Amino acid sequence: MKPPCEIVVSKMLPHLRAGIVKSLIQDHNMKQIEVAKRLGITQASVSQYLSSTRGEDEEFQKLFPEIGEYAKSIAEKIASGEDKEHQVALLCEMCSTIREEGKFCEYHRNFLQIDECGICLKTSTDKADP
Repeated sequence: MKPPCEIVVSKMLPHLRAGIVKSLIQDHNMKQIEVAKRLGITQASVSQYLSSTRGEDEEFQKLFPEIGEYAKSIAEKIASGEDKEHQVALLCEMCSTIREEGKFCEYHRNFLQIDECGICLKTSTDKADP
């Protein structure tokens, strides 16, 4: 069984990172090496995001088009030199919003092939039943 956070790490974050990379290069005219430094990844990873060999998932993109807007917002913060705390806060806001809207819960249920599950809708302050 995969918890929602594992899907966020394996699907949502790479998709978001691909959008950030593309925005920094296309919208902010940054070089691959500069993007790599700012994101703390290798230049080879940047190249893979650009060529869509990493982070691209058409189904995920159709289900969660708002990730593209978050990517552009985060890229803007990175390009303007805004501190990393604000960048991370926007990323956490995206994850929480997508999970709370219920679309991610449906995706998670389909991914696990189960009928009932509401864990994606719980907040970090909710306690799990032992």
